[in-house]
Amino acid sequence: MKHLFYILFFFLFIISCSSSTKKNYNYYYNLVKDQHEIVELTSNGGNSRILISPFHQGRILTSTYNNVEGISNGWINEEGLTDSNKSIGGEERLWIGPLGSQFSFYFQQTKPIHDDNWQVPATMDAESYNLIHQDKNHVELSKTMHLTNFIGTEFNLDVNRNIYILEKEMIQKNLNIELKSSTKYVAFETNHKLTNLDTIAWTKETGLPGLWSAGMYPGDDSTVIIPLKNNGNKTDILTYLATIDSTRFAIKKNTVLFRADGKYRSKIGIPPEFAPNIYGCYSKLKNKLTIVEYKKENDSMYSNSFVSIQDEPFKGEAIPIYNNSENFYELESNAPLKVLNPGETASHWQRVYHFSDSSETLNEISQRLLYIDLNNTKLNTN
Repeated sequence: MKHLFYILFFFLFIISCSSSTKKNYNYYYNLVKDQHEIVELTSNGGNSRILISPFHQGRILTSTYNNVEGISNGWINEEGLTDSNKSIGGEERLWIGPLGSQFSFYFQQTKPIHDDNWQVPATMDAESYNLIHQDKNHVELSKTMHLTNFIGTEFNLDVNRNIYILEKEMIQKNLNIELKSSTKYVAFETNHKLTNLDTIAWTKETGLPGLWSAGMYPGDDSTVIIPLKNNGNKTDILTYLATIDSTRFAIKKNTVLFRADGKYRSKIGIPPEFAPNIYGCYSKLKNKLTIVEYKKENDSMYSNSFVSIQDEPFKGEAIPIYNNSENFYELESNAPLKVLNPGETASHWQRVYHFSDSSETLNEISQRLLYIDLNNTKLNTN
């Protein structure tokens, strides 16, 4: 009997340890709050939550749609909490483009322009944002930045960042859908303004800064779904970093399908003439459909991700999608690059919606917003 007691105690101990270290939303909430000031926005009776860190450049670190014990939607690099040389990741951040070309901010004037010389400026990746205002469903933050592009042009700019958690009524209005009572959801909007603080105008000849929203998610069985405009085809899509075969990138029913498993470093870019203002990402294992909506403009000047000196640096993508080989992928959107006079402002917003329900219900949302049956989004496998 005593022997049986010890076996039972050991079993309960293992279960307890496993439960306490489960990396859900609450795990990351407690991990971050012990080190830095955090802001949490909630809706839907507390079931919908987003976690914001002003210290980490005002990033939305993660979100959930099933209260504190729900899954963590964002990818967080725990090493980034203690090592300043490593990024923390996070479900939504603001960077300033371009990424590629002679006008890039990510190569620190180190020649040649090459992936080996990639370095994110500290003002984007290591310095905190100022918390300006906070209420129950909204946070406003700001940051003044000084940036120098690859050819040496200096820029002084102000960034204003507003973050909102969205109520059910606003979700339904934005997407023109009606959610079932069974559907779990969390949604947020980030709204940005970029102001020229210099005494001279920014010009094409010396480079232009642009707003760039990006979110990092844990690699899984997800497929990114992008319905193309204007009969775009595979040759119209920009590809980067590595060869991408049909097991990872395909077009079906005029829709881009891209594998987001965090196991193979690759990237695609959707030029503005083919980019919709809404795209999605589906995980069958998690019963989760993510919808990304962003401010789509009619401008033609966009940055691209080619790491090189370019003849056409303003021929780029409105939607960049990145799959990393270290277990995460990114859902992103670019604002166009604009010539701004002193004091002038450019803006960009992005909304992310996560829905969880039966495959039938998610399929209804997909067909309404992405014009495709989720059963038709499977990619070939070797």
